[in-house]
Amino acid sequence: MKEADFEQLKKKLAKYCAWQERCSDDVNKKLINLGASKHDMEKIVKWLTDEKYINDSRFAASFARGKFNNNNWGKNRIIAELRARNLDEQIIRDALNEIEENDYLNTIKELALRKWKEIKTDDPFVKKQKTAAFLVNKGYETDLVFRILGKIE
Repeated sequence: MKEADFEQLKKKLAKYCAWQERCSDDVNKKLINLGASKHDMEKIVKWLTDEKYINDSRFAASFARGKFNNNNWGKNRIIAELRARNLDEQIIRDALNEIEENDYLNTIKELALRKWKEIKTDDPFVKKQKTAAFLVNKGYETDLVFRILGKIE
């Protein structure tokens, strides 16, 4: 790749990373889509990391907070999404520490109560199953879901 093209690619990726928090996996996928060579990819990712445009720990922490606070995702779903981005397990564990335990429990209780009231049947078994399916799909731990639902019944 010509030096001018390489510099243009660096600028494009810097702008891409400045616009929104990214992880190195997102950047690699973007570089592949742009047709960058393996050698150029490595150099650009290293430069972006050195210049603090990308930081996987910062990304994971921001991602975990955002998905929990804005989308009410549970830890299982957040873990799955972070693993899909090829992040280190220690980074994922540290990111989950961004979620306050009291907030987590309060959110699952609120979601469970809201879903419980939405379900139009009087059969408590059906209500429990549908509410549990909803919460597990959101990424909450099964044992926690059924403990909360036991209190609601």
